[in-house]
Amino acid sequence: ATLPPGKYTFRVQATHGSKSESSTRSLSIIILPPWWQSIIAYIVYTVCIILIVVGTILWYKRRKEKQLEERQKLFEIEKEKELYESKVDFFTEIAHEVRTPLTLINGPLEAIEEMEIQEPKMKKYISVMVQNTKRLLELTGQLLDFQKIGANKLTMKFESVDITELLAGIVARFEVTFSLNRKELQLKSTDEQVWAAVDKEAITKILSNLLNNALKYASQNVLVELEKGEDSFTIRVTSDGNKIPAEVSQYIFEPFYQVDRKEKPRNGVGIGLSLARSLASLHKGTIYLDTRQENNMFVLTIPLNMEGIKQENNKAIQKDIVELDEHTPVTADMYGYTLLLVEDNESMLTFILERLQENFTVETAMNGVEALEILRSSHIDLIISDIMMPVMDGYQLCKEVKSDMELSHIPIIFLTAKNDIDSKINSLKYGAEAYVEKPFSFNYLKEQVLSLLDNRRREREAFAKRPFFSVNNMQMNKADEEFMNKVIKVIEDNITDDNFGVERMADILCMSRSSLLRKIKTLFNLSPLDFIRLIKLKKAAEFIQEGKYRIGDICYMVGINSPSYFSKLFLKQFGMTPKDFEKQYQSGKQIIITQEIKNVEAGEGTK
Repeated sequence: ATLPPGKYTFRVQATHGSKSESSTRSLSIIILPPWWQSIIAYIVYTVCIILIVVGTILWYKRRKEKQLEERQKLFEIEKEKELYESKVDFFTEIAHEVRTPLTLINGPLEAIEEMEIQEPKMKKYISVMVQNTKRLLELTGQLLDFQKIGANKLTMKFESVDITELLAGIVARFEVTFSLNRKELQLKSTDEQVWAAVDKEAITKILSNLLNNALKYASQNVLVELEKGEDSFTIRVTSDGNKIPAEVSQYIFEPFYQVDRKEKPRNGVGIGLSLARSLASLHKGTIYLDTRQENNMFVLTIPLNMEGIKQENNKAIQKDIVELDEHTPVTADMYGYTLLLVEDNESMLTFILERLQENFTVETAMNGVEALEILRSSHIDLIISDIMMPVMDGYQLCKEVKSDMELSHIPIIFLTAKNDIDSKINSLKYGAEAYVEKPFSFNYLKEQVLSLLDNRRREREAFAKRPFFSVNNMQMNKADEEFMNKVIKVIEDNITDDNFGVERMADILCMSRSSLLRKIKTLFNLSPLDFIRLIKLKKAAEFIQEGKYRIGDICYMVGINSPSYFSKLFLKQFGMTPKDFEKQYQSGKQIIITQEIKNVEAGEGTK
């Protein structure tokens, strides 16, 4: 058997019989334990256990500290995000509030600038005020764009743009400002055209921010360079002056960050470069500060062609519809337009009213309810309305107008400080024809009004003078288009009846005679009888085009019982006799510009 470790005594004595032969001898024997049971081993075990316990405690403590740090960091991030969002909301709210008074400053300044001022010093003062008003407008626009980018609501309109020409125009606009600040701005560009698919306004904002930044901090010289690569173009803006430290180059594109420069006052809110970077990213491009250079150099690189971008060629519809008397200038007082201005801000209402009254007759209302009362008691050609109003807002007013058969033809322009994409989409949904943001140029507003009204006048003239120009080619809302097609069908169904008149047509349409008269008058500037006669003549032109009938028979087919009277009416309406019309059509000469009609039909998608 194996003895356990320990100290043993081995005794030995020799005996013979009952007598001892010798004395007892003893031997001490020590059996050592195996090494893993030795004292040293147990000491090591104890030390290891202590280390494990201490290590576990330290690990647990460190883990808790790390969790606490992460929570603290997360809290700081949330706090920073909350602070960032509060800053954006604060500045955005200020921008919205500033837009209305800014309009009241910008409008009169524009009017004064257009006057012939003889005093050079006064002209200079006015120019400075206009320039700084535009700068303030630009800053408010940047703040609103910045909010849209954060909310992923900024839409880009990509088109093919000559970057060489665009850059030259931007630099030219800044040359006067640089000169007034006694600084030199130079452009070094390529001679060839550099075409790229970009959002023109976004690129303008990026470069304007870079040049404004250079203007503030450059000592004397700023150089702008354009270089074309194989698949991208690069713009470098280099300025002298104190160099931006390399250690802060990664932060200068962060929102609200400003470089601390003792020799320069800290102006601005610190979003210009951040906005520039965001806009560059939306182009799949980059912008950075090249710290390797001796001077401060900002480098912008944008792809020439971005995959998936479809170039849109949105031409103004009014250019495609008709070409009547282009040499004759169109002014509002030629036609006596009457406008309804709906605005709850008295100062804004008074200012716009004074300017509009130079060309138009203007009725005013402070809210949608007052506006509807005026619309139902007066003849109004166009409505200009704010959106945010008490009692009834602009959206509800628009909805009421477009759902009323007697009012639905009246175009509506929203004039508002709300410039977010949702407001614009809602305006289209409710049926508004145009959307003008505050602060606005009064000349732009006036031209927008004239464009809408005069385009409708041209459409009416084209409908009356051109045999194949139909209601479907006109810019009507869906309700008016359906109504007029219904009216025309009623006339065509009764076209052979020479006694068919207004009373009968009103009965079939379930309308009062006065309502029918007013609707046709406002849409076509014709009485119902004249409109019936016009539809008969248009139908006669269709029969002549078909070439199946004699002209002598066609007049009876459209309910006109005198061939000579029919010929006289046709000549007066379309500028040629039925026989001349037949000859020219049969000889292959196109009387109607078919491409024009196609353009108008293509424009129907904007309704």
